[in-house]
Amino acid sequence: MTEDYIRLFSQTAIADLDKNTMVSIKKSEDVEKLLSVLYENSLSSLPVIDGEGKRVIGFVDTNDVLSLLAKLKLSSDSSDDDIRLYSIGFLNSNVNNIMDEKKKDQFVVVLEEQSLFEVLKLYANGVHRLALLTVFSDIENIVSQSNVIKFLNNNLSVLGQLGDTTIGSSLIKPFLPSKESLITTKSSTLTIDSFKIMNTHKCSAIPVLEDSTNKIIGTLSVNDLYGINQSTIKLLLNPTGEFINLDNSKIKSNKNKPNHQIVLKLNNTFKEAIQIISNNKVHRIWIVDDNNIPISLISLTDICKIIVEAPYLLEDQQTNNNQRNSDNSTTNQNK
Repeated sequence: MTEDYIRLFSQTAIADLDKNTMVSIKKSEDVEKLLSVLYENSLSSLPVIDGEGKRVIGFVDTNDVLSLLAKLKLSSDSSDDDIRLYSIGFLNSNVNNIMDEKKKDQFVVVLEEQSLFEVLKLYANGVHRLALLTVFSDIENIVSQSNVIKFLNNNLSVLGQLGDTTIGSSLIKPFLPSKESLITTKSSTLTIDSFKIMNTHKCSAIPVLEDSTNKIIGTLSVNDLYGINQSTIKLLLNPTGEFINLDNSKIKSNKNKPNHQIVLKLNNTFKEAIQIISNNKVHRIWIVDDNNIPISLISLTDICKIIVEAPYLLEDQQTNNNQRNSDNSTTNQNK
């Protein structure tokens, strides 16, 4: 099994993956413009270019915006004048000043001829974005984790036994976070405070739980910041449960955010997890128990790590099982 899958991924060049047209932003633009470009293109990060030569000088993403937002003294005690001043300072901040605010924007440059398997290993090791370099040494495009997962979704059969393995199995579950390590927020928590929780724990999204039962009712994501402007910033003082259910008449919502709750259970297969993440264009899915209480999650990074490492663990398990069967057979023959 490992040979089939490594062969395909090693023979597939990055140039063969579907990629989106690269969208960038000038370093002189402000946060309000940044959020608008991210929203219009359904992106969570953008390469930043200098004003003249269009040279890529770095990246900016919604986590950087989140870090800036978390510095605001916005609270339920804020006056209308305070809120207006906060919104001006927040939205007029310069992209050049918030680049890499979260220290997560480091990127690795790759060449068109490098293989998908090399890309998977980079993503499995925590790289967040890959810049595709042309023969002229220019950054031509971005290879996102979503591009990679889309390819996997179109080639699920090659995963063989791994694809049919449940996410609660001893093979896959160790790759996933424990229930104790999950960061969550409550429906009644002010949205600004929920975003601050995300910033403190360096999360791009957290499940929103019903106060009395801890059942999941939705997700708050950094991409929910798309619609924040001078007229909507006050909505951050709404309870999180209300904020995530606001319609487009009140705030521009994340266009890729599913209009229904998407969760997995431990008896879902790895293949199903890839399909659901790719088809719904999300970056993670919460794993819940029979009471709809979150107990773990599986993310794009987790999938890449499992793809890279699990096949070897599976082969080790099979080798050990074969050895035990052989030992038992020898023992029985000697009786």
